[in-house]
Amino acid sequence: MRFSLMDVKGYQFRNDYYALKEVRGGIHLGKEYSFMKRLTKEDSRIHLYENTDKVTTSNPYGGSYTTYETQYYLQMPNEQEDAVWPLSSNKFVPNFDEKMSKLVADCPSLATKIANKETGYFYAQVSMFKEKRANVLMQIIDEYNNCGR
Repeated sequence: MRFSLMDVKGYQFRNDYYALKEVRGGIHLGKEYSFMKRLTKEDSRIHLYENTDKVTTSNPYGGSYTTYETQYYLQMPNEQEDAVWPLSSNKFVPNFDEKMSKLVADCPSLATKIANKETGYFYAQVSMFKEKRANVLMQIIDEYNNCGR
């Protein structure tokens, strides 16, 4: 069977689900799509995705080399179904505390923790490993999902 790429929402591989997502907030011309591993539960209000991006770097002596880097992306509530944002995009940094607390304002206790930069609820633009950012977001997502329950 042949399918158009846009006809495939995602696929399951072993215990992981990979969803087709459109990357927003980058410097790309046109639309960029990728199948990304969903790290959150299916019914989560905010979704965190992991993707391995191919990075080609030019060598000053001519030629280039390719590396692969793990990147993390967030899908916010009330966003278009397939749109995700890199954690390093201007949607989140700088001023992560201000921007993220506004995004979860309907959960005042969580918004306050983020705004106050409490440990485990904040990350700086350049000072943390990507995995640490993902851990911070997972903590925020878990608390947001349980807010008001």
